[in-house]
Amino acid sequence: MLISKNWDILIIGGASASGKTVASRALARLYKIDLVRVDDFQVLLEATTTPKALPAIHYWNTHPNWRDDGIDAAVSRLIDAGQALIPGLAAVVADHLVENIPMILEGDFILPEFAATFRNPKIKSIFIHEPSKEQISQNYLAREGEGVQQFRAEVSHAYGNWLADSCEKLGIPVVTSRPWDNLIERIINSCI
Repeated sequence: MLISKNWDILIIGGASASGKTVASRALARLYKIDLVRVDDFQVLLEATTTPKALPAIHYWNTHPNWRDDGIDAAVSRLIDAGQALIPGLAAVVADHLVENIPMILEGDFILPEFAATFRNPKIKSIFIHEPSKEQISQNYLAREGEGVQQFRAEVSHAYGNWLADSCEKLGIPVVTSRPWDNLIERIINSCI
């Protein structure tokens, strides 16, 4: 049974390995609407701009030793990239509204400050938060296998906590990713 929605655009943010992509895909299938990944815009901008034009987007390519700067610096770079993407994401949302094309917009680079700019009842925002660093690490391992997962998990954990704290200050709903079996239902209920 399809649960009716009271939105045309659903913005889903959250840190990497929090479950937002899996949840977004399930919701897009459920409602038979477009899923738009913010990662695609980041990749597009890396390919079509220069580091001088958009240093925040190119940071990871221009600073191959970025891990040496530590977790707090990595979180700051994620925030910088999110801020650089705000004008483009706002244009995509506006275009979908004008064209009357419902969508789910999901990604790591969606910031609460971006989500908070919308006062249109057709646009809802929610962030998914995984509070366990160990679970994030397991999610990375399941998705990508071995590698530098522990550091990535620490960065994702810190960034996810920052996102959740920022959402709380701005009044944006946050759902924890577990229990997995009712995540979609909790997202839907939070967006009513």
